Amino acid sequence: AAQPRTAFARAAHRLKPPKPPAAGVHPTAVVASGVSLPADVSVGPCAVIGEGSRIGAACVIGAGSVIGERVSIGAGCTLYPRVTVYDDVEIGERCILHSGCVIGADGFGFVMVEDHYEKFPQVGRVVIGSDVEIGANTCIDRAALGVTWIGDGVKLDNMVHVAHNCRIGRHVVVAAQTGFSGGVVVEDYAVIGGQVGVGDKARIESGAVLGSGCGVLTSKIVRKGQVVWGTPARPLKEHLEQLANLVRLPELRAEVAELKARLKALEER
Repeated sequence: AAQPRTAFARAAHRLKPPKPPAAGVHPTAVVASGVSLPADVSVGPCAVIGEGSRIGAACVIGAGSVIGERVSIGAGCTLYPRVTVYDDVEIGERCILHSGCVIGADGFGFVMVEDHYEKFPQVGRVVIGSDVEIGANTCIDRAALGVTWIGDGVKLDNMVHVAHNCRIGRHVVVAAQTGFSGGVVVEDYAVIGGQVGVGDKARIESGAVLGSGCGVLTSKIVRKGQVVWGTPARPLKEHLEQLANLVRLPELRAEVAELKARLKALEER
């Protein structure tokens, strides 16, 4: 096979396909009267679906999940147990939301008024494209105004934080414990490692790669196709050169001490 890993994944899926839960609404679930709910949807125990929400065909809503009002979820989505989707969120088709993720909570917006902070209203929305997978305990905040947007095919690992008004492009991959501050733009096909921090209004251009643990400062731009590492994030070659110099510091310190001793001996003659 030209792509062995892909071929194996497809074969494994055929040999052991996921077992779909039985369609229907569990007796302990609470579904508002105005909800659009096709017959082939599965709603688990103690799940809640709010007024005006629309659930697509063949969706699975796991036990204890809470879906707010006026939420739209496309066909074929799976919400594992204890997923929370706030009001006015839009989710595309064939998405997977793992346990504990929270979609549409308020962004972290406050203004200083004299000697205290007051909350800046968070009245925007979250829009998620199709074929998106969101890991356990990942949080995507609603926009203060406008939309927090997640493009088609995005894959977010566990415990990723996407702040208000971020725009994540199509087919972006983000590893665990990464955080995006407000207003960050990530363009299509970027790859972002684990524990990366991205400052306010930074831009990650298409195809860029951010190595694990790096930090992108506020309003900075990582150029198209660039590979960066470290904090502050810098091109990989430059980062490796700096690491090599850092490793040599003990040796350089010893050489400087030896030179100082020789100079002192010469001065004492």
